[in-house]
Amino acid sequence: MITIQDMITRFGEQEMAERSNHENYETIDEAVMAAAIADAEEEAASYLRAAKLFFTDDTAPQVLKIKVCDIARYCLYDDAVTGIVEERYQSAIAWLKMVVKNPNMLDESRVSDDRRPSTCAVYVNAEPDLREWLKE
Repeated sequence: MITIQDMITRFGEQEMAERSNHENYETIDEAVMAAAIADAEEEAASYLRAAKLFFTDDTAPQVLKIKVCDIARYCLYDDAVTGIVEERYQSAIAWLKMVVKNPNMLDESRVSDDRRPSTCAVYVNAEPDLREWLKE
């Protein structure tokens, strides 16, 4: 669903190196990054399964990828979580809980026809002339 490059794009190479490589803090440890990403994807998938939503890497909506990146970032921080990282993680989890309650947030095909916006135009009709009708 997300890649190491997605994490670098969102949070910067320096931060990802610092959080993944605890020896020299200069290069990204891809194994550590892959583990955090796998943990985050599985955590998100547990909520998506509850909502009966299934996405491939190609079909995952961007908003879902953003939330999974926030969860993966949280996983990289271990016991040194900062305020903003914690807030974004909690926000991602709250959002996933909303998706469970309202799956059409990610899957428009689940919206019933009576809840979809109308695509027809409505024009005000002239008041009918009932005198003609009463003559018959």
